[in-house]
Amino acid sequence: MGKLIFILLVFGAFVSLPLFSEDYTNNPAYIAQNGTGATAKEAEQNALASLSRFFQMSISVEASEHTSIVDSRSQSTLTEDISVTSETELFAVHYTKAKFDKKQKIYEVTAYIDRDEAWRIYEPRLQEAIRPFEKLYANAESQSDAMAQIVGFSKAAKNASETELSKKCDFATILNPDGAAQYESARNRLSELPARIKRLSSQCTLSVRCETDYENRVNQGARSVFSQLGISVGDAASSDYECAIFIEENAQSLAAGTFFAPSFKIEIKKGEQMIFSGGGQIKKVGAKNESVAKQRAYSALSDAVKRTLHEEFASF
Repeated sequence: MGKLIFILLVFGAFVSLPLFSEDYTNNPAYIAQNGTGATAKEAEQNALASLSRFFQMSISVEASEHTSIVDSRSQSTLTEDISVTSETELFAVHYTKAKFDKKQKIYEVTAYIDRDEAWRIYEPRLQEAIRPFEKLYANAESQSDAMAQIVGFSKAAKNASETELSKKCDFATILNPDGAAQYESARNRLSELPARIKRLSSQCTLSVRCETDYENRVNQGARSVFSQLGISVGDAASSDYECAIFIEENAQSLAAGTFFAPSFKIEIKKGEQMIFSGGGQIKKVGAKNESVAKQRAYSALSDAVKRTLHEEFASF
């Protein structure tokens, strides 16, 4: 018996222990990645970097095409590949005690996140992003007019972009799939928004009127945005909606030349019903030659009008 114990002890001396004895990497309650380095700090940093890359790669793999059938027509949406670097400058990260591998002369550390602990911290952030989106979405759905719905859904899409809602939903799914499941409806609504706005756009006909224009630049710029959106642009007689653009040139004739500091206002109406109103002002532009100054001013106006319409109607 004593001889057997001795043999076992000797054999045990040649059995190497696991590199990371606390195996967080194979425990579904944790998200964990290992890191090594010449110093304990470097091993920690490498473990954290691996943890960040894990989220990035996981979310990238989840990007996929979704096809739905609406009115006998198939429609596809593609969720975008999303970098989550900002999210993974991480919270609730713990580290194992650094171990030194004498043979390889490196330190080893595991960085890990307790899913439940992290979810308690992260869920309020997700809710904070979802609430305004859901409110704007519901408000858009309540509208009976197609163009009013486009405006409403575009506001919801713009809000989601500003709060990075898509990123937050993807991050939540990796962090805690069970907890994130209850917010799947918001995620689905967001992914379906572009197709929904396109369908509504195909139902709308619109005319563009800009009486104070130069070389038709503002008119053409606005028409191009609506056409890209899928709205049929025609004349007033055959259109349900009118987009009226009002220009204030704010011209000045000075010794140095002619200068413009123009402002604009955009109104979209259906009869007497105001659907959308917005506007802005551009920086002063000018030139010695009045014609050149006017060309510059109206080119800048056209760009500003297009930018405003893109932000309000094509934020998805």
